[in-house]
Amino acid sequence: MFERSRKVSVILAPHRSSKSWSRVVPLPVLLGIGVVSLALVLGFFMLLLQVAELSSQAREVVSLREENAALRDQVRRVDGLEAEVIRLQELETRIRRWAGIEPNAESMRSEPGRQVRWEREDELLEEIPALSPVEGWISRGFEAGPEGHPGIDFVGETGTPVRASAVGVVRFAGWDEDLGRTVVLDHGNGFTTRYGHNDSLLVNTGDPVSRGDVVATLGNTGRSSAPHVHFEVRLEEELIDPSYLLASGF
Repeated sequence: MFERSRKVSVILAPHRSSKSWSRVVPLPVLLGIGVVSLALVLGFFMLLLQVAELSSQAREVVSLREENAALRDQVRRVDGLEAEVIRLQELETRIRRWAGIEPNAESMRSEPGRQVRWEREDELLEEIPALSPVEGWISRGFEAGPEGHPGIDFVGETGTPVRASAVGVVRFAGWDEDLGRTVVLDHGNGFTTRYGHNDSLLVNTGDPVSRGDVVATLGNTGRSSAPHVHFEVRLEEELIDPSYLLASGF
């Protein structure tokens, strides 16, 4: 143990200077300063470690929040897809009931006169608008809602034949303020289709048409910025997504 009277001389001599600074410091005081300095240094490093840990935790919290937001978005999309599937299933059920098709094929095999019934079903299915009016790429799809897009836009060259999507009768063939030269077909039992922005019309109101008949030529009339055909499908005046019927295989 050091004596209380023991002291230490501290001398500071700057480089290339004749002046120097010296102090006589009791050894306990010097030791105390050293202990305090060491404690401060250790405390500083501990503080740095805590700051680093808090920073890591903050980044983890931000990452978790982003993952939660992404999961919520996925849940919303799944809910939307489930609702769309249910809507399409209901639509298919309505179409099959309308066409008189039993969901159980086994019951039809044992039914007398099934050949006649199948022929009648083929006739009814011809009235479902499942044929694409043109072969072209889609520039805009169906969007539900009052501010959405009520049909599908098929891009093509001016003069491309526009074909009837199903058998029916021409309800309207003329000029529409928005769709320009337009053809509206009535396919029976509630189905109607609309073909807009045509360059020319090849049918008249009241004409019968078969599936695949050319009713117009693709154009750029009405409120249109490029040659295309606007195709709508309605069931009992309710807009439905044409892409479902076009891909249904009816």
